[in-house]
Amino acid sequence: MLAADVNLQVWLDTLPGTHPSVVIPYVQSPEAGIVQYQLSATKRGRSGSSTINQSGGVRLQANQPTALTRFSLSVGQQDQCKIELVLFANGNPAGSYQFDCPRNP
Repeated sequence: MLAADVNLQVWLDTLPGTHPSVVIPYVQSPEAGIVQYQLSATKRGRSGSSTINQSGGVRLQANQPTALTRFSLSVGQQDQCKIELVLFANGNPAGSYQFDCPRNP
């Protein structure tokens, strides 16, 4: 069972050559278990604002990177954009993470 205070590693990856960018958040834990997530990506720019909200749960295997979800995001150089990810283990908060959005070339 995954403890709420377990040391989670969390990062974002993008699929190369995709436009708009396909973003994949990953989590890795030293313990097997189930983690729930709430993800929010918010972008503001000249064309207005948009928000992506996703949530769900995934089963983790010890020391194996696991993709939580994937979503498409088009961010211009002048846009303000952030991705927030909150993780829960056994219904308890297990970590809160903020990332800058990947930029389109």
